[in-house]
Amino acid sequence: VGYDSDPDQVAAMLEACALSVERVLKDPAPGARLAKLGADGLDYELLFWIGDPENGQLNVRSQVNTAVLKALRAASIDIPYPQRVLHLKGPIPVALPTTTS
Repeated sequence: VGYDSDPDQVAAMLEACALSVERVLKDPAPGARLAKLGADGLDYELLFWIGDPENGQLNVRSQVNTAVLKALRAASIDIPYPQRVLHLKGPIPVALPTTTS
């Protein structure tokens, strides 16, 4: 999320999103951690348990991720894209089309 986001709000939102998925266990409770101050934003990890991994894990992660995306959008919390700065030195050569008569 963007650096201007409230870290407590984001963590609470992530945990609530995990709890909204039926297969996520309430005990132990999900935990959201600010894992890294990234180059493009704040990086979180969301930890949660399921009681039946034999029924698949990707489907639960997908449901949690979908809930997170919707919640972040609803709260107008910025999800930054990687940004890079490009410094150009000197004139930029421009190729002009050649014409033949």
